[in-house]
Amino acid sequence: MTMALAVLAVVAVLLLLRVPQWLLLVLLLLSVTLAGASLYLGGLDRAIGPLIAYGLALGLLVPAGVVAYRNSRVAPARRHRANPPIGAKRRRTLTKGGEPVVLPGGSDLLAIPGYEILEKIGSGGMASVFKAKRVQDAQMVALKVPMEQYVADAKFIRRFHREAEVAQRLDHVNIVRTFEHGSLGPQHYMAMEYVHGRSLEGYVEGGDLSIELSVAVMQRVAIALQHIHAAGIIHRDIKPANIMILEGGVTTSADGTQVLRDEAVKLMDFGIAGGKVLSRLTMTGARVGTPVYMSPEQARGLKIDHRSDIYSLGLVFYEMLTGQTAFKGGYEAIVHQQIFQTPPPPRQLNLRVPKSLDSLVMRMIAKDPDDRPALADVAEALSGIDLSEGHADDLGDRIVLTVNSRQGVVRVLDLEGNLHVSLGDLGVGEPAFSTAPVAVAASPDGHLYMASFEYRVGQERHHMIAKRSPEGHVVATFGGYGMQPGELLYPAALAVARDGSVYVLDSETHTITRFDPDGGVLGRFGGRGHGQGSFNDPRQLLVGPEGHVFVLDYGNRQVQRLTADGAYETRWAFRLGGDRPGMRLLDGFTVGRDGALYVSDATSGKIRCVTPAGKLGTTYVFEKLQGEASDQLLDMGVDSSGVLYVARRGGHLIRKYAPSGALLDTVETYAPVVHMLVDVREV
Repeated sequence: MTMALAVLAVVAVLLLLRVPQWLLLVLLLLSVTLAGASLYLGGLDRAIGPLIAYGLALGLLVPAGVVAYRNSRVAPARRHRANPPIGAKRRRTLTKGGEPVVLPGGSDLLAIPGYEILEKIGSGGMASVFKAKRVQDAQMVALKVPMEQYVADAKFIRRFHREAEVAQRLDHVNIVRTFEHGSLGPQHYMAMEYVHGRSLEGYVEGGDLSIELSVAVMQRVAIALQHIHAAGIIHRDIKPANIMILEGGVTTSADGTQVLRDEAVKLMDFGIAGGKVLSRLTMTGARVGTPVYMSPEQARGLKIDHRSDIYSLGLVFYEMLTGQTAFKGGYEAIVHQQIFQTPPPPRQLNLRVPKSLDSLVMRMIAKDPDDRPALADVAEALSGIDLSEGHADDLGDRIVLTVNSRQGVVRVLDLEGNLHVSLGDLGVGEPAFSTAPVAVAASPDGHLYMASFEYRVGQERHHMIAKRSPEGHVVATFGGYGMQPGELLYPAALAVARDGSVYVLDSETHTITRFDPDGGVLGRFGGRGHGQGSFNDPRQLLVGPEGHVFVLDYGNRQVQRLTADGAYETRWAFRLGGDRPGMRLLDGFTVGRDGALYVSDATSGKIRCVTPAGKLGTTYVFEKLQGEASDQLLDMGVDSSGVLYVARRGGHLIRKYAPSGALLDTVETYAPVVHMLVDVREV
């Protein structure tokens, strides 16, 4: 008994000293020999004590790395290595040339049996991804491991494994395969297909996406996402970084077109961490990634479904087509934009985007989930997109805008508000604009005249009126700075008659100068006064279908009509009524092709139509919107069908009214309006 206790004590000491395992095996054999000798010499009664001591020593000698239990989902144990005990953590190292190499990022990671971890290749908001080699067949895989702060979240871990089990059943050429998942003590992992290629994020940042390639990639992603939704999974994290394109998956044809292999697109990271976890804007005090691709309902913390993925996919497509995200700014700013603001359509930023594709993207990112198309409709639409749509086709009636924006300063829209032509950005040299034109007018032959106030010291002859071709090229310039005939101080408005004559209103001198189509001076009239051919703060100018000149005489609260040579004919004004003396304030007007006059009565918030016979016609109610300025002019125009278009300068909306006076629609301009013109084309 004494000898057995001595052996037990020796074994305990040796274990504490971490002696080599071969010495422990020798002691193990010695212990078994002594136990047998005690039993043989003393019998069972006398040997019971030593046998118990020898048994305890035998238990201590069992190698310290043996794990008694392993989850059934874990891959087979790696041979020829000792595993750490459950709960133990140690720095995972590799060897290179005999020297230990710490994993990139200094990650503390439990050894995962069956895999040789090679390097860390990514890290998201809730998990890290490691490149590893599967020991049994040397296949490269990607191991996704939840970050330490989420391991204690039982709901998160249950969802991690539950959705991984569903993902294992997915079998689609455009979805990254999930091989297995498991846990080893507190360590959880998922083994997935390793994709060698380039993320869509890299393509966008490198400017390597043509519209044709963007459509092809998005079509494959839409089909893959449709397959995922059919399995009951919501991706919840659609973004360019989660869309991979295999190495060599994109080739260039002889005509320079980018060609995509169908199997080259891989959608990954679906259903890993969603539900209420991703719906919260904060988690354990940390932000959950970027909200750039988050749906409005997700940003609000509401319950989400598959339509949230469609919204995120639309934002990814938006970025592919324009090279920039739809929303910009800090975290809170982007969340606010996601909920309350609509970005400018892709075609506003890239005129090469076909109109049908532009419309599809805007429907995908509709704020109301019910307004978004189904993925099947998206895939079908993408397969039928006509990438050869014309960019400057004959629109008939059109809207011409000058806007306060660095891109697309002058824009030509159809009557639904879709952009067809963008004539230049702010910049230096043609066709750029050094400053946004304050007014624009269209000639019968399609040329555009633009007035830009810009006086440069030392360049007194700088011209402020430019005549541009329908394509935006400068054809002629005139209207230098000064007081001499043909010179201007501040060109506030201009109009073009049917004979090509150009009228320019100078709000500083209160005069109107008439030019020929190329800038030759034909005459000058007006001046400061109280009416009947003179003006007090004139602001708007139009030429009617019969050649009459109409002027908004803002200071005198009237609209005057003059002959083509400036002779006074008549005026329109509205009395305040009742016992109040004076006239109502007028802040905008237009003339229809039938000669009807539309005048905005700012005092009552109504637009009144005056027929050519001088009688009051339809009244339009113009309600001021919250945040909309009331001290800015209204630009108005009437198309061939009698629809009235109204835009407040400095605002973002064009209101459309039926001939009956009912509000038909509002068109978003996505930039502050400087001037709006409805150009009615001759039939």
